[in-house]
Amino acid sequence: MNPNAMRSTCATILLFILAGCSSSPSEADMRAALIKQAEATGVSQLAPNYKEAIGKTKLVGCSKADAGGYKCDISNATGGVVSARFVKADGAWAVVAER
Repeated sequence: MNPNAMRSTCATILLFILAGCSSSPSEADMRAALIKQAEATGVSQLAPNYKEAIGKTKLVGCSKADAGGYKCDISNATGGVVSARFVKADGAWAVVAER
């Protein structure tokens, strides 16, 4: 392979890797973050069916948040839509409380 083709191939691979790092959370990521937050805040003890309720949520869409991470719209089983901000920390997505 000639040097120019090798550089081009390496640059393309790097772009795909970087694009994957900067993408918004998936629906599975969002649900995992909500479950983690529910368990950390004690909701899991108050609502034993919290995992079932979170399992019914749908990710409507996300956009980059001014404060970092992504602001995502989430619809619940009854059709209500709420917004939450998600940031990636230690390789996993987390819900961040807005101030």
